Amino acid sequence: MYRIKQEKPSQDFEQAWLSARRFLAQKGGEGLKWIRCDLNLPMAEHLSFIIGNQLFFVFVESAEVDLKNYQKLFLNACSQANATPCLMPMRKRIASYETVAYGWGLVNAITGDLVDPFEMVSDELIEMTDWELHDFAIRVVVTLLEEEGFNVFSKQSEFNIDPSIWFEDDGTIFWVVVRAARHPQKKAEKPENIDKISEFCMNREGYFASVFVINSDDPLDLEPTSNDSRLPLYRGHGMFVDYDGLEKL
Repeated sequence: MYRIKQEKPSQDFEQAWLSARRFLAQKGGEGLKWIRCDLNLPMAEHLSFIIGNQLFFVFVESAEVDLKNYQKLFLNACSQANATPCLMPMRKRIASYETVAYGWGLVNAITGDLVDPFEMVSDELIEMTDWELHDFAIRVVVTLLEEEGFNVFSKQSEFNIDPSIWFEDDGTIFWVVVRAARHPQKKAEKPENIDKISEFCMNREGYFASVFVINSDDPLDLEPTSNDSRLPLYRGHGMFVDYDGLEKL
């Protein structure tokens, strides 16, 4: 366990990032589904989204921010998520920022080739990585917390960073460690260092959330611990979720 130190983005970078987000949203239209579209720290990628069966992580490059200082963190996250690593160079034009690269403004961080997400979409069945399942589980918990009226002010999908969620209720701050489970595991296990996480969080009240997910084409009456085979979880396909709520730690 270790602390990740990142500086808060400058106002100039926030402007470059916002221009990049707007540009990608315009290019992708309704086919683009955001995974990360905020600047909550810590972060491995600046933006991430899914189109069809393809996942893309984006590192926004501006005059003050370049990949060399974050390359290992960014590329490791892309590898864990089976995501295409994209650089998005931005340049300032008077009071605004614009893309440098042609088309989508995205450049493959490894090959240097231009990236067109629509051209990469296929009918291939791609099994969800543990990173994607973890991100999905966090979104399940965040959605329900917000429906209950809590203010979720931070969420983190990076697989090796805890807590996953911070939320507020009547001025009191709480945290949540989220883990996902897939067949044959019915309930996710708490991390072994959960006490250290609590200590790091200055003993604020915390919770654990286990989210079990199965392919929506699996029979609902099949016991998760059964030896019968289950269908894999495929990226972009339907899923059933079993979530019993927060467990106080």
